[in-house]
Amino acid sequence: MIEIKNLTHRFGDYVVLDNVDLTFEEGKIYGLIGINGAGKSTLMRLMSSVYRPSSGSIIIDGEPIDSNAKLKELVFFLPDDPFYSFNATPESLSKMYKIFYPKFDMEMFQAYLKKFDISLKGKMNHFSKGMRRRVFLTLAIASQVKYLFLDEAFDGLDPLARIEFNHFLLESFENHTMTVIISSHSLKDLEEIIDGYVILDHQKVLASGKMMENFEQYVKFQMAYTTPITENLFKALSPTELKIVGKIVQIVVRREEEIIKALQATNPVMMEELEMDFNDYFTNIVTEGGEKR
Repeated sequence: MIEIKNLTHRFGDYVVLDNVDLTFEEGKIYGLIGINGAGKSTLMRLMSSVYRPSSGSIIIDGEPIDSNAKLKELVFFLPDDPFYSFNATPESLSKMYKIFYPKFDMEMFQAYLKKFDISLKGKMNHFSKGMRRRVFLTLAIASQVKYLFLDEAFDGLDPLARIEFNHFLLESFENHTMTVIISSHSLKDLEEIIDGYVILDHQKVLASGKMMENFEQYVKFQMAYTTPITENLFKALSPTELKIVGKIVQIVVRREEEIIKALQATNPVMMEELEMDFNDYFTNIVTEGGEKR
């Protein structure tokens, strides 16, 4: 388990994370979500002890991560742009990672490289961004750690490769229990694999919870009217999303009885509830500035 308590981090006078409290349960896959500059990468670097927090604590398996070499063998942080030397190959990288991660599974690493059709002895600087990303993701999985942090995991992967990665991760997860935290702008890809989520914005945690657990706070409707209408008709309902095209309206509001009755009172000729997805939920949370409890 990862416990983050009163975590604050600054770069000079700039506060990146402000008094963050979080818990990540064992054996789950989490999505870490937020716009650029929300603090996602910084949080991952703090959890992997690349940075030391300005204040607060990060406890992994009951022990602080700072200056704990044995604990660091259980943690793998893959940044969005990992370093490799000019002459590096997948083979040379795997030998290096095996030094730091004693449980590194060389057979698994080679098997997945073969599956991805990537040469073990190929030069990393000759690979495409997507190929390099596959190599590092394979290194991360093969390291057989207990805690895996992936920053912008889908960056550089084409749609097919993203599907492959999801299958790859879930297959590895079944064979080796891990706690995985993935930051990504690709909410659709995250939605398919995560158990829980954390949304960061303006240095703080806006929302966190189990997947789909909090979606019911909002409801999305598509409505049709006999005459064209304007935004003023819905202003008092404080919609988090409103799209009007002539006589057709798509709106997201809080799932509250009074609000839904007020929508019905606008006399649409058609009112259909639409399925909410994670992107809708993220947009609504950021728009409202956090969950209302």
